[in-house]
Amino acid sequence: MPRKQAPAQEEKQSRSGSWVQVEGGPILACIDMGTNSFHMIVCQASPERDNFEVITKVKEAVPFFRRSLTAHYIDEVALNSAISILKVMRKKAYEKGADSIVAVATSAVRESRNGAEVLSKIKEELEIDARMISGKEEARLIYLGVLWSMPKLKGQFGIVDIGGGSTEVIMGDRHGISFAESYKLGAARLTQRFFKKGQPTQETLREMHDEVRGVLRPAAARLEELGGVQQLIGTSGTVQSLAKIDRVRQGKPGHELHGWRISQKRLEEIVLLIEESSIKQEKIKGVSSDRSQTILAGAIVLLETMRSFNVSEVIVCSAALREGCVVDRFLQTGWLDGGLKEHRDPRSTSVHQLMDKYHVPYDHAEQVARIASDIFIQTRGILHEYTSYVGHLLWSASMLHDIGMFIGRNGHHKHSYYLIKHSGLLGHSEEEVGIIAAIARYHRGSEPKDSHEAFYTVTPENRKVLTDMAAILRVAEALDRSHKQVIERVTVAMQPFQKGGYERKLLSIIVKLKPGENCYSEGWALLEKKEFFENQFQVRLSLQVQAEAGYAVKSNK
Repeated sequence: MPRKQAPAQEEKQSRSGSWVQVEGGPILACIDMGTNSFHMIVCQASPERDNFEVITKVKEAVPFFRRSLTAHYIDEVALNSAISILKVMRKKAYEKGADSIVAVATSAVRESRNGAEVLSKIKEELEIDARMISGKEEARLIYLGVLWSMPKLKGQFGIVDIGGGSTEVIMGDRHGISFAESYKLGAARLTQRFFKKGQPTQETLREMHDEVRGVLRPAAARLEELGGVQQLIGTSGTVQSLAKIDRVRQGKPGHELHGWRISQKRLEEIVLLIEESSIKQEKIKGVSSDRSQTILAGAIVLLETMRSFNVSEVIVCSAALREGCVVDRFLQTGWLDGGLKEHRDPRSTSVHQLMDKYHVPYDHAEQVARIASDIFIQTRGILHEYTSYVGHLLWSASMLHDIGMFIGRNGHHKHSYYLIKHSGLLGHSEEEVGIIAAIARYHRGSEPKDSHEAFYTVTPENRKVLTDMAAILRVAEALDRSHKQVIERVTVAMQPFQKGGYERKLLSIIVKLKPGENCYSEGWALLEKKEFFENQFQVRLSLQVQAEAGYAVKSNK
C-alpha cells in the first residue's frame, strides 16, 4: 500500500478536538498507587491560574503490593491493605476541601491479572476515580511534573524515573516528548529477581549491572540519534534518597533537595558503598528501613542509565507522577496555564497523532465523529443518560474507527481494535483505551458476543456503554457511506407511532444536505445497519431529508 504524506502542520493546527471538556474544581487530590508506596498530594489552583499550591502530602508504604510483581495477582491481603490506606487518604483529602480525587495505578496493577477488578472494587467502595495507566502515559505525566516544577529548564533534556516496578525514560523539550518508554527495571522488581535470598553477592551484582545496561542499550542508541542527552533529570524516591546520601557526604545535609546535582563519579562511590554495606548486611546510614530494601537496585539503575546515556551528572527533581497528574488535570479543566497551554488537550492530540501515523482520511473521520456526537447529545434524556465523559469515548472511537484500513480493507474493524488497543492513546486510562478500541471494532461486522476479546475484556459495568456507543457509531458511519460528507446537519426527533395495535417509539433522523447533493448511499447504508441500533434502544429508526419547504420521508419507517 503506497504511503500518503502526513498532513501539513497548518492542517493539524486547524483540526477540531473532542467537544467534551474535562470538569473539575480548583482543589484536587491525586494519589499515586505505586508498587512500593502510595503517595497523595492535595493541591489548590491559584486565582490567577498560573500555578497551584500543594496543601498537604501523605505517604504510606504498601509492601504487600510488591508481591504482585512476581505473582501477577493482587491478593486479598494486598487489596484490603490498599483500600484501608485509600480510605484514610480520601478522608484527609476531603478535610482539605478536595473537589475530586484521582488515583493512578502503575505497574503493580497493570501487570496483575485482576488489576481491572481491583480498580473496580476501589471505585465501588470508595467512589474514587481510580484508573490504570500505561507506561507511556505514566511517562507523559512525569514529564508534565518536571515541566511545572522546573520552569527554567531549557533545550532538550532526558528524564529517568525509577519506581518500584518500572523505570520510565523520557526525552523532550518544553514543547513535547520525542521519546518515552517504560522498562521493567523497577527497584523492587530487580531486588526480587536478583536478590532472592535477600543478600546480594558479587556475582548477582555483576548480573544486575549487565542486565540494566542491556535493557537500556536500544534506548541509548535512539537518544543518540535524537541528539543525545544534554542534561538528565532524575525523579522518584530512589533518586531523592541517593541525593540525601550525597548531600551528607558533601557536608551539606540541609541543602535544598530539588535541583541538587549528583555527578557520575560521586554516584559510583555511593553505589560501591551501598553494595559493600548490602553484602555485609550492614544498615545504610540515612536510608529508611523500607527504602533500604530496594535502594541498591535503584542506585544501580541510575548509575547504568547515566553511563548508557553518557551524562556526567543527574539533576534531582522533587516532582514526579503525582504532580504531573495534578498539572494535567488542572490544564484540562482550565485551572492552570503557567506557560503549558500547548499541553492542555492531550486526549485530542493523541487521537490525531494516531490518525496521522496510520494515514486515516481526516474528512470522513471528522464527519462521522460530528454526526455521532450530534446523535449522542440530542438523544440524551431520551434514549440514554450518559455523561459527556462517555461522549468523549464515542468521539475518539468515531475518529479512529477506520484506522484498521492501514492494514487492509477486509476485516478492518478488527484491525482498528488491535491498533487502538496496542498503539496507546495518551491522556486516557487503560480502561478508556479498551472501551474506545471496542466501540471502533463494532462500527461494522457482527454484533458484540461474549466470545469476542473486544467484549469480554471490557469490565461488566462498561459493556452496555460499549454496545450503546457502538450502535450510535454504526448509524453515524452509515450516514457518510459515500465518504463525500454530503450531510450538513443532523437533527433527531422522537415521536410515538402505532403498529400492530401497539404504540412504539419512532426516532427520526432528519438530515439537511449540502446544495446539489443526494444521500442515496447513506439511505441504503442506514437500512443495512440500523437494526443493531433499533434493538439496542428499543426504537424504530427513520431517515428524513430536509427539503426547502418541510420534510420528505427518505426511508421506510
